[in-house]
Amino acid sequence: MRIIKPSALAGLFGVSVLALSGCSSPSPAESSNPYSGKTVCIDQYATATAITDIMAGLETGLADAKAKGLKVVIENPNADPATEQSIAQKFISSGCDVIGGVGTAAAQLQANASNGIPVVFLASSTPVEAGLVASMDAPGRHVTGVADVLDPAPDIDAMIKLDPSIKTIGLIWKTGDPAGDTLAKAAQKHMDSLGLKNITSTITTGADVTQAAQSLVGRVDAVMIPGDTTTISAAAGITAVTDDAKIPVFGGTTSAVDAGAVLASGYNYVDVGTEGAKLMLGILDGKDPATTPVVIPHVGGFDIATDKLSTFGLTLPDSLKDQLLKKK
Repeated sequence: MRIIKPSALAGLFGVSVLALSGCSSPSPAESSNPYSGKTVCIDQYATATAITDIMAGLETGLADAKAKGLKVVIENPNADPATEQSIAQKFISSGCDVIGGVGTAAAQLQANASNGIPVVFLASSTPVEAGLVASMDAPGRHVTGVADVLDPAPDIDAMIKLDPSIKTIGLIWKTGDPAGDTLAKAAQKHMDSLGLKNITSTITTGADVTQAAQSLVGRVDAVMIPGDTTTISAAAGITAVTDDAKIPVFGGTTSAVDAGAVLASGYNYVDVGTEGAKLMLGILDGKDPATTPVVIPHVGGFDIATDKLSTFGLTLPDSLKDQLLKKK
């Protein structure tokens, strides 16, 4: 049983294809469609609950524009670097007018390969540290987006409220990932301030999570996922190990909770998608991404899996009950 999960819209995009007439000049109907001949290309990066919600929000946000002739192309490389490179080249050669990248890694690759094509990132928690933008208020180049700025401190605090006996925490993240490295450093700093010990176990790809989790068994009281997209999308591999070892997992947004984590703070990722759609449409309408501020949505609160509370003998304290993510 799950407790109070953000609303999610079902389904992903269909790809709309504009029917062109054989005439050399646009028809009146075509002229009345401001997005006729325009294409938005989305690098979905991977499959995870939060990403599905982002895609649903994009679908809603771009629906009217699609009805007016906008074409939407979606590619999902399933976090494979070689496939990502191929998608980037495809987006350049196919004449995309705006490129969307879900997560920091996808956005970085698309931004670096796009030859100046505007890029809108969706759910990068550390866009400045990742070099995507110069600042949140003035991005400074052809990139802007929606930042799901994640702070690991609330997850750590909630973890200790749920189980004060936790003293040693394992951290799993993708090393070399700007989001993973930055959030892991912030998590370690907050743990140090609370007198908690941490043991790190980094990965280079999602396939490494099983081994990373196994290396922590018998050494930690809990595991935390600070928040990079690669680790979050592979969270089920972590919880498969930690459940057997009776070790609770925290952090990693709603996607990790869906994959078996106990608790994570986060956003309603449908909102991330709809905000991203607004940015894309603004750029198609003439806005400059260099001067378009990064959007930071409202943080919804905590997503908690009540079945995992029971599994680990934990009780939800009153201090957390009023911070649960609400359906909209």
